[in-house]
Amino acid sequence: MQQQHVQIFSEPQHLDITSSRFTKLPQQSPDLGKVYRFKFHGEAMEYFGIWMVNILLTIATLSLYAPWAKVRRLRYFYSHTEFFQRFFDFTGLPTKILMGRLIALSIWASFALAGYIEMTIAVFGGLFIYSVLPWLLRSTIRFTSRNSKYANSRFYFNGTNKEAYKQFFLALFIIVFTLGLFTPVVIWLYKRYLLNHLYAGQLKFKLNNSWSAYMSAVYIPIFILIGILILFVLIILGMNISYNINLTQSGIWIFLGIYIGILFFVRPLIQARIFIITWNNTTLSKSQFKTDCNQWHYAWIVASNWIVKILSIGLMSAWAAIRLYKYQVESLSLHLYDDPDQMTNLLQTDHNAIADEISDIFDLDISL
Repeated sequence: MQQQHVQIFSEPQHLDITSSRFTKLPQQSPDLGKVYRFKFHGEAMEYFGIWMVNILLTIATLSLYAPWAKVRRLRYFYSHTEFFQRFFDFTGLPTKILMGRLIALSIWASFALAGYIEMTIAVFGGLFIYSVLPWLLRSTIRFTSRNSKYANSRFYFNGTNKEAYKQFFLALFIIVFTLGLFTPVVIWLYKRYLLNHLYAGQLKFKLNNSWSAYMSAVYIPIFILIGILILFVLIILGMNISYNINLTQSGIWIFLGIYIGILFFVRPLIQARIFIITWNNTTLSKSQFKTDCNQWHYAWIVASNWIVKILSIGLMSAWAAIRLYKYQVESLSLHLYDDPDQMTNLLQTDHNAIADEISDIFDLDISL
């Protein structure tokens, strides 16, 4: 069990957005019991320069610059996010991430080459990768948390490998024996594992809802789409009878309707509903998070972002990222009952970046 190391906040240092220099803000005591909102000061044009340089240097260096790009991106979003006149920061070192990435690439290349020579090794490699996913997930969260700060206080994740594997096999059991119908429960298991073992200083996060909330978050948009598609099919069939339209063409239109509905309606709406039910049911010690995010507005932002990125051949990706992140952050508020000036840090080790980079290569997304 980790011991506590007390480090009371000194007068906070903050990022002056206009001058890009750290300045001292006047000390302010929180009015406990009052609602405070999160703010985001980033701008699309400013981030576009960082994003473009990251892309170009990553390509020019054959991905060797990717760790620096990752750190620059995280630092930009963190350092422009404000709560109660204090800013966030990411302190991960690119060189550590680079070493982790090189080792991860070596592991991946070894399995890929061996699998090309012998199929049995390829199967073993796949099983090995899946067997270490819980460890990768837990290690990635620990690394990211350890290197994330709010003012002078670090985040900390104390979830164990045992608990990670327990949740993993429970999730696998649920997916297999319910034929995937209870997959939303797996989302709840992940969110609960992440938040219930996460600390900001010594203040503990907690998810207070149940798995049924995630079932409704996922299935209500699906049922809405099914209703729309039934109406769409009836209209197509009616047109077939009235205008003798080719059935093959009708099938193509129905397929396109399903694909577009899932991509631009169901998926964004599910993302929005999961975001809302998660933060409206999350506490930090005695303080309560809330979001006034509108699910339809959120879904529209996600869907329209995809459209804009496709039409711009990816050049509007920076604008899309800022647009969504700004809406997410500025929809959040915290009913504050804990004084941020009394936060202390839990003693932690400097976690290795290897698991973080291995999980990146295999597209393991652990974001909230």
